[in-house]
Amino acid sequence: MPRKFFKHVSLHYRKKKDHPWYLKPFDYLLSHPIYFSAARRPVCGGLWIGLFVGMLPIPGQTILAVLAALTLRVNIPVAAVVLWVSNPLTFVPIFYLAYKIGTIVLNVPVEPFPADLDLDWLMAQTDTILKPMFTGAVIMGLSTASIAYLLVSAVWHVVTIRRYRRRHHRKAANIGKTDDRLDG
Repeated sequence: MPRKFFKHVSLHYRKKKDHPWYLKPFDYLLSHPIYFSAARRPVCGGLWIGLFVGMLPIPGQTILAVLAALTLRVNIPVAAVVLWVSNPLTFVPIFYLAYKIGTIVLNVPVEPFPADLDLDWLMAQTDTILKPMFTGAVIMGLSTASIAYLLVSAVWHVVTIRRYRRRHHRKAANIGKTDDRLDG
């Protein structure tokens, strides 16, 4: 079902020649079928980019993910949607875990957070917090994205083999039925 849906959307989008004004400069790029393909490589690549960029504590994640997807020729919608793993409900635990991982990797003491967190304290501690948090975020992004890429790719491969075998067995069974009808 999802493959058929993405294939339908992809075909419809590619046939549509009049894009909105803000996409006119990208007509040549967006007309390439790989950017909306439902094949394993573009989808897994989009998933990798989306998860990696989603773990980074930077503004403009969507723009970065779309540009990376364009550069690496992977599925743009998957990259843009998956990065929302770090949404307003999850970014605090994700970035705190990234900070903790960064402090462990860099062997830096953990800065205690005050009970009443304010902007002045945060601006004063930016130098000591940002480096471990960014280091931990890169490590989390690389590991999470790579594990998800390998897992989805393996599941995709197994499902493809099962479909092929099922289709092959069905075809062999139909040939056997036609042979029985011809003999009888």
